[in-house]
Amino acid sequence: MKHTIEQVSPSRVKVAVAVEADAWKEAQEKAFKKVAAKVKVPGFRPGKAPRALVEKNINHEAVWNEAIDALLNPTFAAVLQETQLRPFFRPEVGVTKISDTELELVFQVITVPTATLGEYKGLEAPRPADSVTEEEVAAAVARRFESNAELVLVEREAKMGDTVTIDFDGFLPDEQGNLKPFDGGKAENYNLLLGSGSFIPGFEDSIVGMKAGQTKSFKVNFPENYVKELAGKHAQFQVKVHEVKEKVVPTADDAAVKELGIANVNTMDELKEFEKKAMLERKVRDSEERFYQAIVDKIVANATFALDEAIIANEAAQMEENLKKQVEQNGITFDQYCDITATKLEDLRANFMKQAEANLKVYVATNTVGEVEKLYVTDADVDAEVKAMAEQYKMEEEQVRGFINRDLDGFKNNLFQKKIHDFILSVSKPEGVAAKKAPAKKAAVTEGEEKPAAKKPAAKKPAAKKTAAKKEAE
Repeated sequence: MKHTIEQVSPSRVKVAVAVEADAWKEAQEKAFKKVAAKVKVPGFRPGKAPRALVEKNINHEAVWNEAIDALLNPTFAAVLQETQLRPFFRPEVGVTKISDTELELVFQVITVPTATLGEYKGLEAPRPADSVTEEEVAAAVARRFESNAELVLVEREAKMGDTVTIDFDGFLPDEQGNLKPFDGGKAENYNLLLGSGSFIPGFEDSIVGMKAGQTKSFKVNFPENYVKELAGKHAQFQVKVHEVKEKVVPTADDAAVKELGIANVNTMDELKEFEKKAMLERKVRDSEERFYQAIVDKIVANATFALDEAIIANEAAQMEENLKKQVEQNGITFDQYCDITATKLEDLRANFMKQAEANLKVYVATNTVGEVEKLYVTDADVDAEVKAMAEQYKMEEEQVRGFINRDLDGFKNNLFQKKIHDFILSVSKPEGVAAKKAPAKKAAVTEGEEKPAAKKPAAKKPAAKKTAAKKEAE
């Protein structure tokens, strides 16, 4: 197969292919039969007319289009085999030459992002020592008892910090000044923590001082940065209080500690030690992760990338779609979300593009470290992880394998990412501290190793739907 390659940009390639004459002729013949079966010739059933009559009535443009469609996938597969290109999307396809005897196709290929690494070993970043103060331990213990507090019914007036059970109805004035209910302004037996800021300003303050059984009407204003339908409007609410509950925090003593139900923790001293240990572990993890991210930022800064704008835009579009789904799950539209948060769509999309580019660079740079260092996942790695998971979750190893085999590639990729994470930490150092010695670099991929596939979205079918006349003109 004759082809020429033009490097349009670091991330885009144009491949021109002259299709073999015999292959083009065979594709046209098959396409002719397929299209001819639908051609109506007076006096003949479809597919039964003589070829000469069919040729006079058939749409030759349709035959060429059908033949081209049939050749696209096998031709592009041959291109990939001969060129070793790694496409990220399916290519855009054009026709630069076409006749009964000739067909020339051109594929516009966006390649998988790549990174050329700069320095990535021996890098330094700040990493302060991890410690826990007595004040932090005391605060953690207090939060532990706070989370185990009980809500107790009280007969007094409601105050901030209480939880009230209420019915409420909201109304807005129409053009004539008559009060009308509005969507989302009504609820029954709603539990509201006063002071939580769950409702618009003024609503919770208006309930303070009410008792169980009381009903009250009051006016509040919706904020200017609320949904368009309600922003800045004056609303009237009618609220009935059913219950007022007070949070009662247990007394901090050994008896209360036992009520917490923490294994092997029965006294205040043991609880303090438990919280101190847990907090220190979290701080160590957080500190290590911040250190790791700082090192990765330096690796990215030292690298150069071939990263196409279309790939960044695709990633940003997925981020926007994910946000829309999250917003809609909370019962509001995306437009309402933008109104409430005073966010302009163009600013949001610009931020997504920046975030998408940053995320992709991190992914590509760290994966390139993994490939350069040959940190590929072996069968032994999988076996070890399966055994560890089986022990952790008290399961049989075969059960664990059954779960991971549902997405074995994803499982292996997670192990690959962990290897990269651990390697980068092993060859980096906190500022002012000597670096650890890097693990010995493997000379080659050994038996059982598997190179991780490039991450990319589902490919799109190449399109070549221009009319034959336009193709020939091009």
